[in-house]
Amino acid sequence: MTDERPAAGAPLARQLAIGCFMLPLGFFSGGMIGTLIAKTVAFATKAPACDGIPSCNWYVYMLVGGALGALTLPTLVVWALRQPAKRTES
Repeated sequence: MTDERPAAGAPLARQLAIGCFMLPLGFFSGGMIGTLIAKTVAFATKAPACDGIPSCNWYVYMLVGGALGALTLPTLVVWALRQPAKRTES
């Protein structure tokens, strides 16, 4: 009698640890993308330039992008870790 159950995903402790590690990475990567969007919007709308920073209201875009990144990256990584391992036929 063979065991036909699919292999389980990663253990819960591993999912939690990797998810917590991905949170700041998601925040900063999303913040960089948000700042790029702020620069693009400022260029497209011909907004007045502020010296030394990408755009005058870059922090709003950075915080929104950072929040989205901090939510989506850990969620996607943990979701991928919960998927059962695929068996290879040899």
